[in-house]
Amino acid sequence: MATTFEKRRQNVGVLLLTPALIVIAAILGYPIVRSALLAFQDVKLRAGKLDQVWVGLGNFRRIFSDEGLQHAALNTLYFSVMEVILVVGIGLVLALLLNQPQGRGGFLKILLVIPWAIAPVANAVLWKWILSSNYGVLNGLLKSLGLIDNYQVWLGTPFSALNFLLLVDVWKSIPFVTLLLLAALQRVPVVLHRAAFMDGASSFQSFRHITLPAIKDAIGIAVILQTIWSLRVFDIVFVLTRGGPADGTVLLNFLAYRVTFNFLDIGYGAAIANVIFILTFALAISYLWLLKPKTTVGAE
Repeated sequence: MATTFEKRRQNVGVLLLTPALIVIAAILGYPIVRSALLAFQDVKLRAGKLDQVWVGLGNFRRIFSDEGLQHAALNTLYFSVMEVILVVGIGLVLALLLNQPQGRGGFLKILLVIPWAIAPVANAVLWKWILSSNYGVLNGLLKSLGLIDNYQVWLGTPFSALNFLLLVDVWKSIPFVTLLLLAALQRVPVVLHRAAFMDGASSFQSFRHITLPAIKDAIGIAVILQTIWSLRVFDIVFVLTRGGPADGTVLLNFLAYRVTFNFLDIGYGAAIANVIFILTFALAISYLWLLKPKTTVGAE
C-alpha cells in the first residue's frame, strides 16, 4: 500500500513538473539544435539577409587548419590548467584553515564570499580600474610602497595580460571551491584524526591518509566544475582586453563570439561554439558520474 501511494505521489510530481520542463526544454533545446545546424552551413550576412549554404563538416575541418584557433586553443589550455591548479590548490588551503577552530567564525566566511557575490561584469570593471595604467589602484599602491618607479601597463604584453586575466578569474572563483571543500572537510569524522594522533601519525600523514581520501570526490567535482567554467570565460576578456594585445588573450569562447559577430562568419563561429559545448558536456557527464552514489560491495 505504501509503495503504491509513493508511486502515485511521484507520478503526480512528474505531471506537475511537465509544463515547466517542456518550457525549459524549448528554451534550451532550440538554441542548441539551431546552433548545431548552423555549424554545418556556410552562413554569411549579405544585404541584410542570411545566405546559408550546406557545407557538411567543412567548418569543422577549418578548425584543424586555422592558426588563429590553434593559438586560442593554446591560450585556453594554459588558462584552464593554471586556473584549476590555483583555484583548487588555494581553495583547499583556505578550506583547511577555515576548518580549524580559530577559522570557524561567520565573519571570515562572509569576507570570503564577497568576490563570488560580485556580478561577473562588475567584477571585470572593478579590475579594469585596479589595473589601469593611468589611475589604477595597483600602480598607486606599488609606487607608494617604493616597489615601482613608474606606472606599469599591466595589460600591455600578451603574456602579462593573459596572466592578469587568470588572476582576476582565480580571485572570483576561489570562494565557491573553498566552501565546497570546506563542506567536504566537515564531514570527515574527527575520531579518525584522534585515532591517528594516538597511533603517532604526524599532521601531514593524517592529512595524506585520512583527509585526502575522504574528500577526493569533492576535489574531483571542484576540478571538473572549474574546468567547465574556465572554458566558458568571456566577460573578463571582453571588458579588460577584447582579446588583445596581439590576440594574446583570445580564448576559445571569445573567439567564437568574435568570429560570429565581428567577422560575421556565423557558420564557423557556431562550429567553434559547438566544440566548446561538446567539451563542457563531456565534463558535465563526468561531474554527474562523480555525484552518483557509490555502491558498496556486499551491501544489502
